[in-house]
Amino acid sequence: MRYYTHITTSLSSVILLGEWLPVDVSVTSTVAVSGLILGSVLPDLDESRSWIGRRIPVLSTIIKALFGHRSITHSGLILTLTIAAMFHFSHEFILGLLLGIALHIIADFFSVGGIPLLYPLSKKRSQVALYRTGTWTEMLIFIGGLSVIFYYLFQ
Repeated sequence: MRYYTHITTSLSSVILLGEWLPVDVSVTSTVAVSGLILGSVLPDLDESRSWIGRRIPVLSTIIKALFGHRSITHSGLILTLTIAAMFHFSHEFILGLLLGIALHIIADFFSVGGIPLLYPLSKKRSQVALYRTGTWTEMLIFIGGLSVIFYYLFQ
């Protein structure tokens, strides 16, 4: 999933599912939304050609060399640790950041590429293949997320 689709799906997920999420992250808070946006692109730091990877190239290159793309930063281990950490922080930026990371990993679970749920025990990827990155199906997801955001802003 491209960075802009990760951002829109994270924001639209919080708008649509906010009351059912395990933490309270308000889309009316600039601090919380800033954390959410950063978190929604942060797992792709393991790809040096990603939006975030191009902004922090040294760290991105090191992570990619050590682990590869969609390994440790997209794993079930990180997802579990991120969700557990949400219950220990009360600062809205940190909560937004953690929620953004979790939503990124969940979104990639629905891609053809999948995520390694049991990494580092297994590198086998799991997925419910609903879209392929860069195709019309991802664009449809992006437009849907953008529509939710615009509806929320201009209702």
